Amino acid sequence: MDSERMLFEKGCFLANWNDDIVAEKKETPIKSVLKDKDLDTLLAELNDIKQYIEDVRQRKWELEKSLIYHYNNFVSD
Repeated sequence: MDSERMLFEKGCFLANWNDDIVAEKKETPIKSVLKDKDLDTLLAELNDIKQYIEDVRQRKWELEKSLIYHYNNFVSD
């Protein structure tokens, strides 16, 4: 692994360097991804996304608060 990384950093790509990238990027036609949805469905999905973002923000704030307590030695070992 380290020798592969060293070769990569020197600009010497391995023979199969593109295989992983091609395997990850299987292109699907855009028509198969898009579906016709009504406005109510789209609004419900948007509200779900907004709620998820708000939950992530809340967890981030709680983690930041915990880190502040930890770094300021408010938490005993």
